[in-house]
Amino acid sequence: MAGQASLPIVDCNTWVGFYPRQAIDLSPQVLLSLMRRYGVARALFVHTTAVFYDARTGNDLAVQVARESGGLLLPVGTLNPLQYRGMFDEVEKRLQQGFRLFRFFPHWQGWLPKIAPFRDLTVFLNERSVPFLIDCPKVGWATEIAELAREVQVPIVLCDVSEDNLGEVLCVLKSVPNLHLETSCITQPDGFEMVCAEVGVDKLVFGSGAPLHYFASALFPLLHSSLSEEDKRKILVENLRRIVQA
Repeated sequence: MAGQASLPIVDCNTWVGFYPRQAIDLSPQVLLSLMRRYGVARALFVHTTAVFYDARTGNDLAVQVARESGGLLLPVGTLNPLQYRGMFDEVEKRLQQGFRLFRFFPHWQGWLPKIAPFRDLTVFLNERSVPFLIDCPKVGWATEIAELAREVQVPIVLCDVSEDNLGEVLCVLKSVPNLHLETSCITQPDGFEMVCAEVGVDKLVFGSGAPLHYFASALFPLLHSSLSEEDKRKILVENLRRIVQA
């Protein structure tokens, strides 16, 4: 469609690796094919090995995938704060390799955002001016993350928000300046219009969840919304660039 080709796209929420819960092809080739089809210039990805098995091995694999993609795929580091020993060394290693973002998965790894190791990790990232993403599908978690966010200055992006807790998320986005929302939870054009009216377009960062989820289901509601081309551009690329450079 015309609007699709005219707007640059950087996707902050993509996957590479093996998904243990369902037979879904998360190969780099599939992700790159989706990017070509929909005009995505860059995709930030997490390697599933780092989430479900071992963070260090998975982050190493992410470095390799990124190198082989020729710069089209950008690695996002992750680790499990329950594995506290060596956690800070792993962050330092990835920062030295050029990682610009981290992402955390409390739901899949069985921990809560309020635990002490994650609070320590938040402080550590803040001291190094490293923004991060954190999955937030549960009621109550956005409130916990907001309490952490008030103690730091780095941008924090809430991902994997559900319909059940979107209202809570909008509430904290209004009151905490450094909190942002990844958009894969917004599935209707009027949803984008409502969220922008509530919290402002600068709070939204485009993410698809591909190839775990259908890329078109994340992109087309935004393109079909009544938002201006300038606002769509902010969501699709400019807000993320500002966050990473913060």
